[in-house]
Amino acid sequence: MNLNKIKFIGKDIVRPECVIIDKRGVLHVSDFRGGITRIYSNKKSKLTLPKNKFKIKPNGLTIVSNNSWLVTHLDESEGGVYKLYFDGQIEPFLLEIENKPLPPTNYVHFDFLGRIWITVSTRKIPRINSHNANCDDGFIILVENGKAKIVADKLCFANECYFNPFDKKIYVNETFGKRITTFDVGKEGMLKNRQIFFKFDFGEFPDGLNFDQEGGLWVTSIVSNKLIRIMPNGHKQIILEDNNFEFIKFIEERVKNLSLTKKDMSNLKSKKLKNISSIAFGGKDMKRIYLGCLQDDKIPFFENNIRGLKPAFWSNCD
Repeated sequence: MNLNKIKFIGKDIVRPECVIIDKRGVLHVSDFRGGITRIYSNKKSKLTLPKNKFKIKPNGLTIVSNNSWLVTHLDESEGGVYKLYFDGQIEPFLLEIENKPLPPTNYVHFDFLGRIWITVSTRKIPRINSHNANCDDGFIILVENGKAKIVADKLCFANECYFNPFDKKIYVNETFGKRITTFDVGKEGMLKNRQIFFKFDFGEFPDGLNFDQEGGLWVTSIVSNKLIRIMPNGHKQIILEDNNFEFIKFIEERVKNLSLTKKDMSNLKSKKLKNISSIAFGGKDMKRIYLGCLQDDKIPFFENNIRGLKPAFWSNCD
């Protein structure tokens, strides 16, 4: 796709890693200023910060009611999931698992059966020490009927996960394993029958994911700034990309040598996109695509001809 077709909405957002959209067309974006920014159809925006001055570092988010979000806390050393209300009230949702504090926490997903899935990319602190294919200490938490438990472990940087309503499996991006892994949901929600659904190529580090109404899986790749669509049969299509070969080669070498730094990741070479990290479908016909970006202060979007899947959390917004 021609990069000139990409437009932008919003401004002054800090590290808008995750973007979702509600049934009224309002964008909800994680904002490292310490809260959630909502962007309305008239392009006006509103930043909601915790009233108690808690310095949350929001990464993943979902909507759990018509007046609140669940937000993951991605601090340098602390994690957890918090319930942030639209009026700024905030309360802990999940801060411990197996009697241990949650490490910096990546993503939270509400599925079509009302369950909540949470990913922790790594137990390592600082997290940059996990940015390689040798690290496999990421895990997935299931929260169901008020109880939380680890249901899958030993993932290579567990990133966004999604319950696929078509085949009833959990899909999870293993970013530095450069693959998508699937699980069947077994008894009491435990994940079983682990399989590699897709292996990515040079420079492709999967981060965000979403499904369209045809069962296609859309994946954002950080570093290479690629948006990739993968069909159930494994057919791969590059929807767009905005990258520099030498930069990707440099990052690949750093990952291989276990020497990647935060500064390396921030020296992105691109024309328009700035490290795309998540994807949301919107618009009247669910054919508009919005992209979260780790290094931008606004949200890119464009029109395509494939309808996205309506998110499960819309049922919470009545």
